[in-house]
This record gives sequence, C-alpha cells and structure tokens, in this order.
Amino acid sequence: MISGILKERIEALPAILSIAEAADFFSVRYLTVYRLVRRGTMPAYKDDEGRWCILRSDLKAYCSRNSNL
Repeated sequence: MISGILKERIEALPAILSIAEAADFFSVRYLTVYRLVRRGTMPAYKDDEGRWCILRSDLKAYCSRNSNL
C-alpha cells in the first residue's frame, strides 16, 4: 500500500508519462526506468512516434507492488 503523500504526488502527474518523467518522479536515471520497461517490470507502450509511454495508473500499481518506495 502506498502512503498518502506518495498517492498525492502520483495523482498530480499527467495521465501519460514519458520514461524521463517517470525517472524524475522516482529520482533515478532515465536508463533505470528504461530497463524496468524493457524487462516488463514497468508496463509501458510505444506511441505512434515510437516514444515509450507509461500510464499514471501503471506507475501507481508499480508503487503499490513495490511498497518499499
């Protein structure tokens, strides 16, 4: 379960995030989130222009599964 503060931070994010935005949120490097996406740990999809996109709801679910965040 995620804390109230973390939940508020997540709800303030855009509905669809880039890998860079997710990396900023987690305070990690782009490559760290990219690896999570490539491994399938963080759900993501590519848009029409080939950019990785992460849904806010998927980011929230990831945080819930990894309750040490």
